Amino acid sequence: MSGPLIPGMLEFDRPRKKNPVVIWVLLGLVVLAGIVILGLGVFAAAGPFRQLGLITEKLEPLAFRPTIVESVVQLSVALPAGGLCADEVVDVSLVQDVTAVYVGASVTTPRHISCTAVGQSADQVWVDVQLIDPLGQRQVVRAADGQVLSRESSTGLG
Repeated sequence: MSGPLIPGMLEFDRPRKKNPVVIWVLLGLVVLAGIVILGLGVFAAAGPFRQLGLITEKLEPLAFRPTIVESVVQLSVALPAGGLCADEVVDVSLVQDVTAVYVGASVTTPRHISCTAVGQSADQVWVDVQLIDPLGQRQVVRAADGQVLSRESSTGLG
């Protein structure tokens, strides 16, 4: 006999197959692992989703001063209202062309971690900036608003 047991009823020829319990357990474990990894990224700033747990705050460059190395200048950056934590680093971004060096600054902190701020007595911090070419006669310009930064008369020893 080569046809269905009941003509026109192919779906009832054999019993339905159920998915094994192991598949549902493995699927549940994969979903749980994804939730844990996402939670670590958001709340602990760790793992592959680390960026979700970080806050980047823009800082304002105020002035610059030359150093004894021609291709390095120091940039004065205004501190955030709460100051900087001991392990925080000011990140400086720069774009250079023939006439000017455009600078910006920011600091990135974990979203849910508090620390004791340092530098409360000062309102600015000096950061070394490595240039590709010596500064020469080029101007240093704040990238956010196009304001030319003033040159400090003191020389940084860096």
